[in-house]
Amino acid sequence: MNNNKLKNLKKIVIFVMILIWMVLIYKIFKSGGTFNDQLPKCIFTTMGIFGILIAIVTQIDKKINSNS
Repeated sequence: MNNNKLKNLKKIVIFVMILIWMVLIYKIFKSGGTFNDQLPKCIFTTMGIFGILIAIVTQIDKKINSNS
């Protein structure tokens, strides 16, 4: 893959992961419960989604740098 395709893939992955995160946070808020019940779910979801996102983006960046 050339660098332009990888950069576009990176943008798409970021967009999709943030969209998934927003949907999950919305579902947590809609599920009801107190703030103390929702907080751990929100923290876990945020850490998980952005951890996966960072791992994927790091690998794409490595591929972009290796092609340069």
